[in-house]
Amino acid sequence: MNKQRKLRKLPAGIGGMWKWPVCAAIIMTLLLYVPTPFAAYEPGIAISTKPLVQAVAPDSPGEGTFLLTTVKLTYANFWMAIRSAWDHNIELFMKKDLLKGKTAGEYQQRLSVVMLGSQTDALEAAYRKAGIPYKIAPYALVVSEAGPGGNAAGSRGLLTGDELIEVGGVAAGSMSELIESLDGLKPGQEIDASVVRNGKQVTVHIRPQQPADMAGSAADQAAAALGVKQLTELRHVVPDDSTRSVAIDAEGIGGPSAGLMFALQALDELTSGDLTGGYKVAGTGTIDPEGRVGAIGGVGHKVVAADRAGAELFLVPERNAAEAAGKAREIGSEIKVIPVATLDDGVLALKRT
Repeated sequence: MNKQRKLRKLPAGIGGMWKWPVCAAIIMTLLLYVPTPFAAYEPGIAISTKPLVQAVAPDSPGEGTFLLTTVKLTYANFWMAIRSAWDHNIELFMKKDLLKGKTAGEYQQRLSVVMLGSQTDALEAAYRKAGIPYKIAPYALVVSEAGPGGNAAGSRGLLTGDELIEVGGVAAGSMSELIESLDGLKPGQEIDASVVRNGKQVTVHIRPQQPADMAGSAADQAAAALGVKQLTELRHVVPDDSTRSVAIDAEGIGGPSAGLMFALQALDELTSGDLTGGYKVAGTGTIDPEGRVGAIGGVGHKVVAADRAGAELFLVPERNAAEAAGKAREIGSEIKVIPVATLDDGVLALKRT
């Protein structure tokens, strides 16, 4: 007969000894690593604009500093979602509401393209304020938002971030060239478009509509013709006097909200004296070529970032001023919140401080 092997019993307490560590590991995995449907905004960092704005003939360095402020975007885990109940510096959103049907990559691509356009607007506003003659030179035409537009079928070929080279065999590196390349095409006619995508030149197939059949600006019509939501013409601002050239290099920073601070830093380089007045000046706000300052999101988080960086002044769009001042009071900050509607307002406020 085969002898039955006797099962050895574990000493009392050994089985239970592993139960709590295993449970703790499972809970930690759920809290830290399992995806949630939430995205979270938190205070980012405040970055000096001086190294990002390069002038051929820079003004003498002043004692103060201009700081752009950022918001940190993360895809929240369950622990962050729970912490948001008592941590007022965590602001939760549904991912789907933030991305609006885009992938995370498309969302970041769009922010990058928008930032490039914002930099041009900031430089143009600074040249206007400084009274320096300049010209605008388009250098690229980029899909800043793909997706269904005037011709949903056409959107299958073009993606956010694509830089147009040719459409139908005709150069399309600027808005005027694109409109010319689309002229005379029959609606629904399939053509090839050559684009730069992720650093490589590729060919995609599209079926443009006739821009003339649609309402809106020439840019809106061109975007709709290609089946995309938005096109952005990237431009260089070229001063008549090349010694007054200024460029912005802010790779890795997305969105348009640093426009005001870039304009102030560029203006400081183009004019004599210290525009900061010796202060550490943080701020936020979009800007257009005429110097008008526009509202932004996440201003409370940017106030926190500015305060952590030791900023003394915070320039903010008028529409965001009440929220910014409220956040400063909430965190007990002594930072002075200054509402501005234009670049002129910002310059005047700094001179008065």
